[in-house]
Amino acid sequence: MECPLEYSLRYIEHLPSKPKGYFSFGNTLHKCLAFYFKGARPPALVKLLTFYEESWSSQGYRSNQDEARDKALGGQILSQFWESHRPGYRRSLATEHSFMVDLGGVCLKGVIDRVDVSPDGGIVVTDYKSGKGFPSPQELDADLQLTLYQLAAQSLWLLPLEKLVIYQLRYNMPLECQPRSAQRLEDARKLVLDVREGIRQRQFPAHRGRFCPCDYPQRCPHFSRGV
Repeated sequence: MECPLEYSLRYIEHLPSKPKGYFSFGNTLHKCLAFYFKGARPPALVKLLTFYEESWSSQGYRSNQDEARDKALGGQILSQFWESHRPGYRRSLATEHSFMVDLGGVCLKGVIDRVDVSPDGGIVVTDYKSGKGFPSPQELDADLQLTLYQLAAQSLWLLPLEKLVIYQLRYNMPLECQPRSAQRLEDARKLVLDVREGIRQRQFPAHRGRFCPCDYPQRCPHFSRGV
């Protein structure tokens, strides 16, 4: 979430948000990939696709056509993923792992999609993306979410972090980057503390961004006046 005002409206005022098909699509794929990596051996493809069918959510779709398109796409994504990961399969250390870590008095909560231990004994943190976007190497290196995941993973498992990965599911492609430096991690901690202070002081300015308008345009100064 990039907008402080949207954060306030959703998590402090508890205004309801609208269901969206792409959220349902992404959540279903995440469930299926956690299912894929939970066993000592990979499930058969038919078993994975059956789990997908049973887990599918229609919530947020505006038309049957849009839902059918995404449902077919999801089956293709999972089939390709299964085929490419079956050789050399290794059970993951954690999937869809909820964490809560203390960053200097701030409780940071989140969910890491997947954590693996490499053959060299280091941790590999993977974040799945189901959208169409494809980050540049510069965007990958600057990704704050991955930085916070590194902070959490190193705190939880006390193992060296080998690499960070964004996995673009539509292209069946992992995009890898090196761990953040100690200074980058400290900068991220300071940013979290700054955000906490802004929340304490109830500073929730409206920021225009790539996801505008959100579910609350009537409460946004940029959209309520038609700008």
